[in-house]
Amino acid sequence: MTDLLTKNTETESGTIAYYSYRNSNQSLVNLYIPGLGDDRTWFPKHFAEYALDRFSWIVPDLLGHGDSSKSNDIEAYTMEQQAKYLAGILERERVEEVSILAHSMGGAIAVSLIERLTSQTGTGAKPRLLFYLEGNLDAGDAFFSSQFAQMPFVEFEREFESIYRRIQADLEDESMTDYAHAFRRAGPFTIWASSRDLAPISVKGDLLKRLQAHLDFPCYFVYGEKNKGRLSSEDLVRDENLPLIYIPDAGHGLHTENPSYFWSVVGTLIENAL
Repeated sequence: MTDLLTKNTETESGTIAYYSYRNSNQSLVNLYIPGLGDDRTWFPKHFAEYALDRFSWIVPDLLGHGDSSKSNDIEAYTMEQQAKYLAGILERERVEEVSILAHSMGGAIAVSLIERLTSQTGTGAKPRLLFYLEGNLDAGDAFFSSQFAQMPFVEFEREFESIYRRIQADLEDESMTDYAHAFRRAGPFTIWASSRDLAPISVKGDLLKRLQAHLDFPCYFVYGEKNKGRLSSEDLVRDENLPLIYIPDAGHGLHTENPSYFWSVVGTLIENAL
């Protein structure tokens, strides 16, 4: 797939690898922000099968994930730092308008990124659209990360392989098995260090308020229908009368468990924003 390029950018914490594709007819670039333990390996298949070349894309491996560098500095894995790395990519790619698709932990990163982009020190990329894909909003969304964060690293490192095996055993869908492999590849320090920041930010419960302070663009909160009514963050969104979308036959991995429906809905909304 010659048009979907793999690029690298350097940060103070190491190299960030990412996919880049620019449709010359569009100024709006879609940035996909992965969740905890996930990487970009799923994207090329979707790019080919669902005609995603009609849009422009940046799909990174977050620091510590996939082909990006691993840092030994716990501070390198904060949501704010990950947002800083992504802002650097947008600046390097000279993105003027950005649509953000943020999955799970990626939601907390997206909030920091939007704050950065709309501040006086932002890169100049203007947020135009946001898809919050079961992104973290409150303590209920930090079920795993809270458990991981409470463990001393020595204990988490010792238990990592058994945690990976439990995740693998609990996932029946093939696409989610791919996630388990990505989680293992990220390794114990990446997962633990990320959780140490993600969990308290989620438990604090102000992510939605922080996001709403900058919402002068459309934002859609997307949930897997299998999780309907199970997450307290869904109630937060409903109480604020914000747009809710449900992906049928899908759980937390809503974009990989039912990709045809996901891209039909999300693709239409992106097209409407062009």
